[in-house]
Amino acid sequence: MAKRDIPEINAGSMADIAFLLLLFFLVTTTMDKDMAYIRKIPQKLDVPPPDDIEIQARNVLKIEANSQNQIKVRNTYPDPSEISESILEFYRTSEKVNHPELNFPLYSTADLALCEREKRKLNEQIDGFDAVGDDEMVVFLQSAIKQWEDKEKALKLLERVTGLTELREIDKQAHIKIVVQKATTYSIYTQIHNEIEEAVNILRNDKCKELFGEKYTVMNFRYNQNPDENQEDKDKLDLIKILYPGKIIEVEPKN
Repeated sequence: MAKRDIPEINAGSMADIAFLLLLFFLVTTTMDKDMAYIRKIPQKLDVPPPDDIEIQARNVLKIEANSQNQIKVRNTYPDPSEISESILEFYRTSEKVNHPELNFPLYSTADLALCEREKRKLNEQIDGFDAVGDDEMVVFLQSAIKQWEDKEKALKLLERVTGLTELREIDKQAHIKIVVQKATTYSIYTQIHNEIEEAVNILRNDKCKELFGEKYTVMNFRYNQNPDENQEDKDKLDLIKILYPGKIIEVEPKN
């Protein structure tokens, strides 16, 4: 019997088929997206304050999250979506009238005369520390003078644009302290930061609209789009940030 040849399989189109299958799976397959929180990493202070400065309890809003993702704000256990309300209460309770009997930061009023007095006082202190060779205190006091100079600049802008001659600002020690554990989920961590950002934006938007007729976020967006043509926006934004600095301290998780 004659031996028959086995016909060859035409594989010319196999590459096209494989490519189409690969494309099909890429289009139809869903992939989990990584979560991320984009913000500026807190920077180490170039000029740290002296160690003997005591922080009053009224000036700290402590936000904690444990390994079970339970959130504690001071002595309350709010829903995560209510953190921003606690932050607004922290800033606003004594904003109009100081309430020393309550556990919230107090406010002070600054004007140009106060700025000048404080700068003069600090310069006198610098002379004393410079005479004894305490360079660290000299640098610290110089940074304090820079803060009063920034405040003076903000007051001059405020007077020129609105006619107001005073700034009412929160205690310089006031800050938000975040304490989480290693087992705290990242979603809770990001929600805490989102709530803080929401509250600070509400504060800044309301004050910016009151003083300058538009929201802080709108002005900030415009300035970032074209800084060279919107320098006055930068000065106004700096003023609002003096009023609502939004200081955050994060404690490294230990367990």
